Amino acid sequence: MPNAWIVAASLLLLVLLSVEHSHGILLSARDASQFLRQRQRRANHIFEETKQGHLERECVEEQCSKEEAREVFENDPETDYFYPRYLECNRRYRMLNRKDPLTTCIHNIPDQCSSNPCRRESTFGCIDLHGDFFCLCKPGWTGKNCSTDVDECATENGNCSHICHNKPGTHQCSCFGGYRLHANSRLCLDIDECTESPNICGTAQCKNVRSTYVCLCDEGYNYDVVTKSCLDINECEEGRCEQSCVNTPGSYSCHCDGRGGVKLSQNMNTCEDILPCISFASEKSRNSLYLGRMFSGAPVIRLRFKRKQPTRLVAEFQFRSFDPEGVLFFAGGHQESSWIVLALRNGRLELQLKYNGIGRVTSSGPVINHGMWQPISVEELERNIVIKVNKDAVMKIAVSGDLFTVEKGLYQLNLTVGGIPFKSSELIQPLNPRLDGCMRNWNWLNGEDTSIQETVGMTEKMQCFLVAGRGSFFTGRGFAMFHIDYTYPSKEESKGNWRVEFHAQIIPATDTGVLFALVSQDMAVTLSLALIDYHSTAKIKHQ
Repeated sequence: MPNAWIVAASLLLLVLLSVEHSHGILLSARDASQFLRQRQRRANHIFEETKQGHLERECVEEQCSKEEAREVFENDPETDYFYPRYLECNRRYRMLNRKDPLTTCIHNIPDQCSSNPCRRESTFGCIDLHGDFFCLCKPGWTGKNCSTDVDECATENGNCSHICHNKPGTHQCSCFGGYRLHANSRLCLDIDECTESPNICGTAQCKNVRSTYVCLCDEGYNYDVVTKSCLDINECEEGRCEQSCVNTPGSYSCHCDGRGGVKLSQNMNTCEDILPCISFASEKSRNSLYLGRMFSGAPVIRLRFKRKQPTRLVAEFQFRSFDPEGVLFFAGGHQESSWIVLALRNGRLELQLKYNGIGRVTSSGPVINHGMWQPISVEELERNIVIKVNKDAVMKIAVSGDLFTVEKGLYQLNLTVGGIPFKSSELIQPLNPRLDGCMRNWNWLNGEDTSIQETVGMTEKMQCFLVAGRGSFFTGRGFAMFHIDYTYPSKEESKGNWRVEFHAQIIPATDTGVLFALVSQDMAVTLSLALIDYHSTAKIKHQ
């Protein structure tokens, strides 16, 4: 057996040298290992030289039977392949006593490479295995005949950072916009536009971000792409001030007319009365809808419109809030169909929309959670959604469908106010749906629905207070409680000093009441701060 392995190894070396000489290449480790696995199955067979001698003696000099041919090849696959072709050679040449053609015909039968079974363009060479053949594939090709292209992109994306393009016998990497291909033809490197083009932002600050860049301006300025400069924002045109407004470079200031008995409030935008003491403004408006009634964030109003003809959404209302985040209204079909959600985020309008399974989020316009009434409109035009604040368009978004969906021959639309009909986590960009704000003068689909006004007018819980301020606390018996643990982390620190600071601005409506108290776990009151009536009613009124 060792001698047989030595002879087989020598034969392999001769075959490899022959392939190298004919094609000018050396087999890779992968190709050589493939060939060795094929040859190992024949390692203990009769060697090729010996077999050729047996073949000459048994089947060329004399006519052999299939059993005699089986003794030459010592296996069924080669015998089954050889013998039918051997009979054909005998029929063509032995009967005519043509020895040389007969010998050539018989000796060529076991050569499986004679028919060129390997694909020439993708093969280094063919190795005859006598009853089978082995094609030495070039890199990038595989298969019995080396005719199957290896899809390098299917494995780890062909080691490409971004895009892999499979090509016959090879592959090629490419990059997304804003990137360039590394010298290794695999990695994609971000292009630093700010470094390569120092004046790309003009006088603004250039900041490189992934795949692109942004031009930044100081607060109070907007970047102008035409002049490549930072232009002052005229905040006065956005209606931020309740009375007069003075625009300054990068900022603005509001002013209130003290002759009218008002002064600038703490938010520096609105005006408030100059009064030594005021009572709670607990009166409610029958014409306003409170959006934050449902603490769970569920809608406070649900409507369903059905039309026989194609219809587009038209929504108009006035809105007031100090809350920076929450949902104004939802319009559309179910969660998987086309819909829009108009909401507040960081005090600005945000529109989340989904058409044909593709979701987007757009935010624009001025900060509107300053507590003043402002008209807002949303109109569905042909392939556009237009949103206006104070009659000025702040958003115009191109869409690829309609909000009304056809069901049972009717055009239908779901509309919810103050919430959404599905979980907030299923939004494109989750937010807190509950909005502490008020809505009035609403107009859905050009005033076709009047049921909301009737419902709000009869339900006081759905109505807003006539007067509201940032952080207002209205009449009631409620109170705010905060559980704070002052446990020391170690015994060494238990003797240290600690303190509690309490800051508040108050406008008392009564002369008696607790403002602040510290209560221990056993409900003992350690500290209490309260208002006590030490003055007569007449003196308070005089003040």
